[in-house]
Amino acid sequence: MLDTDRLPLTGDALACFRHGLDCAAAGEHEKAVAHYNKVLQTRSDFWEAWYERGLSLESLGFYSEAIESYDRALETDPNRGSVDEIWHDRGNALQYGLGDYEAALKCYDQTLQLNHAHVRAWQNRGNALLYGLSHYEDAIASYNRALQLNSESYLTWRNRGNALVELKRYTEAIANYDRALSLQADDQVSWQARLLASQQLGLNSLRQPTTKPTWYGDGYDDSAPIDESTSPKEGGEVESAGCPQPLFIVEDDAGQREIALENKHYTIGRDPKNDICLRSQFASRYHAVLRRVNHEDGSYTYTITDGNLDGKPSTNGLLVNGQKQQTWALKTDDLIVFGPRVRATYHRAIGQAILVTD
Repeated sequence: MLDTDRLPLTGDALACFRHGLDCAAAGEHEKAVAHYNKVLQTRSDFWEAWYERGLSLESLGFYSEAIESYDRALETDPNRGSVDEIWHDRGNALQYGLGDYEAALKCYDQTLQLNHAHVRAWQNRGNALLYGLSHYEDAIASYNRALQLNSESYLTWRNRGNALVELKRYTEAIANYDRALSLQADDQVSWQARLLASQQLGLNSLRQPTTKPTWYGDGYDDSAPIDESTSPKEGGEVESAGCPQPLFIVEDDAGQREIALENKHYTIGRDPKNDICLRSQFASRYHAVLRRVNHEDGSYTYTITDGNLDGKPSTNGLLVNGQKQQTWALKTDDLIVFGPRVRATYHRAIGQAILVTD
């Protein structure tokens, strides 16, 4: 947050800008943008308003407009201590909003020219290289630089683990996931990714393998123990069962991959923070949520609901079997379309075990 006591504003303009910051802090970004617009009507050279406006527009999902606002901030001679942050946030809008990974990479490189110790720029640069451009070795190099600056980031360890999985270096990947879990023990994404890497080594035969991980994650720690008897969820237990295990088969710009569904819920969307990341510019940042429904016979199925966990709807909505749906109880072979060239199929493959967590 900016230090408003040092801002070159007075009177109504200063009050309006402060109101905008308060609205943004409360998550009321539409109101924040309206306040920033009023400030800029009288002070179009005020870079702080352009920058904060860009952040709020990005939060609202207006990525192109956010980038334009960042550009105006850069044009109006911002404080030297803030230029690197503007370039970094511009890169995030390009990567996570528009899916333009090459342009995002240039922004992160610009950030790092200004501030070589910008940890988040190294991390997001790695994400663009890994998930957008499939440059796995380069991604690991970026994550290494981030970890040199902050070795306590479980997200960076998790991301590095996923890059190692892509290179089929499963033992190293497992060690990375273990390091992530030592920092964030309840990180279910790391547990899932670790389980899939273990399967590739033949260390765990209780789960249906997934063709590709969809989660962010990384890490490397030679000393981390590999204990395949560890359950991914506290209080969970493995029960033998002949019940079918739901699978979610995603098709997007990265190809096709299967996700074996077990968790209570999964968020789905373009933002890499989602449990299931859709690699497509046509998917919303937070597009849908899968929720588990337990049945008396010990089996479980899922419903899918449009929008994020807070109920904010996606841009394109959900088409299930050709019909637009807000919430739908999924059945075998249901086809879910998120947008052009990005879809998923739900079905229940016969598994050898079910993880019971309730």
